[in-house]
Amino acid sequence: MQGELTLYDYWRIINRRKWIALLVFSAVMISVMLYTRQQPVVYKSQAIIKFQPPASYSKIPGSDITEWDPWSVVSTEIRVIKSIEIAEKAAERAGALSDTHDLSARNRIVRAFLGSYGAERVEGANLINIYAHAPDPYKAAEIINSVIEAYKIYDFEQKSRQAKKTLEDIFARKSEVEDNLHSLERVKQDFLKKNPRTGLWAALASQLADFEIRKKELLEKYTPSHPEVVSIEQRIQVIQSKLSELPAQETELVRITRELRMQEDLYTTLNREHEQAKLGFASIVSFVSVINPPFPETRPISPNKKLNFFVGILLGAFLSVLLIFLLENLDVSISTIEDIESFLKLPVLGIIPNIMSEKHIDNWLVQIFKKERYTTEAFRSALIFNKRYASNVIEAYHTLRTNILSQIGAKGPVSIILSSAGAAEGKTLTAVNFSLAAAHSGLRTLLVDADARRPAIYDIFGLDKEPGLTDILAGKILWEDAVKESSDFIIGGIGLDRLGHFTGIDNLKIITCGTIPNNVVDLLDSANWEEVMDEWKTEFDMIIFDAPPVLLFVDAVITAKYTDGVVLVYKAGKIARGALKRATEQIQNVNARMIGVVLNGVRASEMGPQYGYYYYDYKRYARK
Repeated sequence: MQGELTLYDYWRIINRRKWIALLVFSAVMISVMLYTRQQPVVYKSQAIIKFQPPASYSKIPGSDITEWDPWSVVSTEIRVIKSIEIAEKAAERAGALSDTHDLSARNRIVRAFLGSYGAERVEGANLINIYAHAPDPYKAAEIINSVIEAYKIYDFEQKSRQAKKTLEDIFARKSEVEDNLHSLERVKQDFLKKNPRTGLWAALASQLADFEIRKKELLEKYTPSHPEVVSIEQRIQVIQSKLSELPAQETELVRITRELRMQEDLYTTLNREHEQAKLGFASIVSFVSVINPPFPETRPISPNKKLNFFVGILLGAFLSVLLIFLLENLDVSISTIEDIESFLKLPVLGIIPNIMSEKHIDNWLVQIFKKERYTTEAFRSALIFNKRYASNVIEAYHTLRTNILSQIGAKGPVSIILSSAGAAEGKTLTAVNFSLAAAHSGLRTLLVDADARRPAIYDIFGLDKEPGLTDILAGKILWEDAVKESSDFIIGGIGLDRLGHFTGIDNLKIITCGTIPNNVVDLLDSANWEEVMDEWKTEFDMIIFDAPPVLLFVDAVITAKYTDGVVLVYKAGKIARGALKRATEQIQNVNARMIGVVLNGVRASEMGPQYGYYYYDYKRYARK
């Protein structure tokens, strides 16, 4: 195609190979349907949970929520939920491990269970979304419930373990202080027994212990330079100076009393913390709370039929168009009138519409499965004497005849050869219909089957193959004895119902191929063509030869020298342009006249806009 492609050119390319596109598209869609049906049905269920400590958590000894960061905590807990430990606990609760004792088998089941669910942060919130996939919607919800319960138990165990350890640590420290306290009490009691007169300054020692305890409490809040701390320190120094003046026995008693007082205060503090720890341990709860519980989703998430079919439609359309344009680029045939005329330097004499058989199976065999020839009955149904053909089909052959006569320029009888470059291009159907159209217009027409390689005309009209053209050329009979006419057609099988309404059928005469000789070429080359043609032109206005393909046999080339010209029938897209060019050159090399080309089997939708509307407009005009 020359020049820039227009939008109509693209449409014509696609329309010309629409059956290939439809086949590819159908194959893709069938594949998508099969793939979708083979995919396992998967349902999804999900739940939303929150991980946050209760308000009472801060009262538990050992707890520390001053550094609580919800964002980092949620990320950590998501990893915990997707851990092997949680998956194993959840699988046990779901009953997946009830009958399994082998360690490797348990590991496989746990990992498969872990792969059936997941967790993620809810966008814009400190919440966790737990989702699960299963072939059953209720199974998916059951998996989530098992995971949530296992996670709650795990979290509760972790918090209980921490609180229990704190309680045990406080109890151990309390026991230690209690033992020290008992020991000091015994020491003091023994000291008093040995020194009954001591103890006069016990009040000072007790006061000193009180001040030291007070000082310790103040230093937890203030610095040593604080006025209250300085005041307590001064009082302690005063008491210590007074105690230094006491005898050694009094000093020892003061020391024992002071240590005993401090141990009593520490014991009181630890006992209070122990009671608080016991209360906190009893009130431990999980940090996990369910916001949205799981519920079975009755609509599966996989396979996504709508998405698969949408992708299939896009992929099918893409591959169809891709294959069409790939074939177009690989196609070396000629598909437009302008390209044919430009390439061959010959005119396109006529455009013959695509004529179909009444039986769709015959059309499919020829068009889709590339069968080279119609059956006999299918061939008969494609002839123009059938009522189902509109006038525009016959007019196409009248136009062809007019253009041929115009190219030849002869006013008297005309003899032409209808052939083709290769097989199955419709040259026999064109020759027969062209002859019928010529007879229909009132011309005395002779149709000669010059295809001794693969004769078909005798079979189409139900005639005897012998005698015929070869017998005439061999001098065995006179040509008048080989001529068949309308009465022979009716007897032969065409039938009166088909020919009765077709005016001008009496103007058509047919000569079949005759006896097939051993060497067709020698017979054609040695025949007295001049005499035969002169006799025929005295009786007929139009002599039409149906010759075998030019590139396959030399028959048409030999006969062409004795006719007024050759018309090649070309089916668009059938053979390569080089073959058509070669066939034209072979005819011209023997000094025969190459009249032009007939573009056969054309659909209006495949033609350019300057030609395609012709048939539609003609139908409307003729109908009116």
